[in-house]
Amino acid sequence: MTNLAMRPALVLLGLVAVVALQMHPQNPAPGKPAGKDVYQGLRNLALTGSRAKLGLPATSEPTDPWGIMMDWGVTRGTATVVAFSDGSASIYLSSGGGFLGGQAHESIRNAAKAMVAAAARCRHQAHAVTSYPLPQQGEVAFYFLTDAGVFTASAPQDALSSHRHPLSELGEAAQAVIAQYRLITQKAPAQ
Repeated sequence: MTNLAMRPALVLLGLVAVVALQMHPQNPAPGKPAGKDVYQGLRNLALTGSRAKLGLPATSEPTDPWGIMMDWGVTRGTATVVAFSDGSASIYLSSGGGFLGGQAHESIRNAAKAMVAAAARCRHQAHAVTSYPLPQQGEVAFYFLTDAGVFTASAPQDALSSHRHPLSELGEAAQAVIAQYRLITQKAPAQ
């Protein structure tokens, strides 16, 4: 991989490291889970970052997504999947943990790019927003990251699973990112 090709991944990893250091205090205050702070920091970085700062290529139109985020309200919090046009994808869990970057794996790069492509096809379903609330359990919110700002669309999880909802394709693309991470972790040797 060339130095130029590695730049977006390094920028993202650098931002992650900075947020992790800033948001994960050595001695967290009692009753305040550091994992939630890291989750919110990573999520906010994706939502408020810019294509230029992440080193991503320009899109054809200002409203074309260069990134997409899915927030999924699950039983014990939120699972967030973020994909960027360079093929990087991350999963953040509000309960702590997750996966960052993924560009070292072709299957994740392909799934991330497919998720951004699906976002471009679904973008007309979204409207502009300036606040980014987390969904309730059973709800799924998508945030389309563009040069023109952030756009959102949401749906009940059951409606997306029906494969008949206008956002079902995007939900399936996000699930493909999750599936690729799951396959990679199953193949990883035990430590």
